Amino acid sequence: MQDFYNRILIFNSAFPGDIVLTTPLIRAVYERFPGAYLAVCTTPAGVRLLAGLSYLDRLIVYDKHGSQRGTFGMLQTALRIRRERFNLVISAHRSARSALLLKMAGIPVRVGFEQSAWPSLYSVRVPRKREFHETERNLSLLTPFGVDPAKVSTRPVMPVTGEEANHVFGQLGVGLPRGSGPLVVVSPGSVWGTKRWIAERFSQLIDLLVEMYQARVIIVGSPLDREQADRVLVACKSRLLDLVGLTELRELSALVRKADLLVTGDSAPMHIAWAFDIPTVAIFGSTTPDLGFAPLSDFCLVVEVKGLECRPCSDHGPQRCPQGHFNCMQGVTVDMVLASCKALLELDRDKRTSGAQTA
Repeated sequence: MQDFYNRILIFNSAFPGDIVLTTPLIRAVYERFPGAYLAVCTTPAGVRLLAGLSYLDRLIVYDKHGSQRGTFGMLQTALRIRRERFNLVISAHRSARSALLLKMAGIPVRVGFEQSAWPSLYSVRVPRKREFHETERNLSLLTPFGVDPAKVSTRPVMPVTGEEANHVFGQLGVGLPRGSGPLVVVSPGSVWGTKRWIAERFSQLIDLLVEMYQARVIIVGSPLDREQADRVLVACKSRLLDLVGLTELRELSALVRKADLLVTGDSAPMHIAWAFDIPTVAIFGSTTPDLGFAPLSDFCLVVEVKGLECRPCSDHGPQRCPQGHFNCMQGVTVDMVLASCKALLELDRDKRTSGAQTA
């Protein structure tokens, strides 16, 4: 395709973890179209995550669940985008609402996935290959412009500097237990119920990490994770710092950047940690790495129960086990997770590539 595109929009109004996995696409667009005006339209959470990313000239908020919800909000956003006079949009989001919004925005060249809910509204359609990692699927949206996804870095990039991480950690880490043990960030929650490991097992794991490594533990999450976090705290014998509901995504990113280890489910912190090469133990229940969301990192170990015919039960994981047994998480033992934690904590940190990737 011809290279007359000088005003480019990237669109993704999905969950924060999906926004993180869109950053390789943002970087690749910046490199493919040097000098072009580059903007991203995303959710308020996505804007907070991407603020300061040097590849971008503009961030446009689409608050689809808040002030811009419903048909009127979609039309309002489409008109705002129309005034920007973009001549190319690349959409990593597959909903019918997104396709319609971008059509109404009047952008002449609209690139999206063939497997979108309303693909006919895109002028250029690209196959979304399930066997690819999500970052590779996003990067494939550039194949019409001669970009080979296999030759582009898939690692996410987060605009959190070392100085910002030190500042946030200094402010929020006041109640952290003293000592020289590893800093372990634990994220036990998820929007999806079947992505949450058993709370009492998180507690047992934390106690063992404190006993064996004198670990300094921070538990994090959104306000929606409060109930799960309280279950962990009630059963935990060790002292730890509870920051659940107290950190914005940007602050969470800064805390993860300082960690020696992250223990989490299949959720946004897992993707953030990949951006900084932070050792991560990711506990997968109803979802599987084959869906394309586990980090492509040597420093991420996935703990899962293999061989269950019911996995994955959906792309995101439902709130409750459709079979009623929840074997995908019930079968993940503390010993299984601890073994992965030990393997990563005993790595020589100096041998890892620097996590100070900024942009």
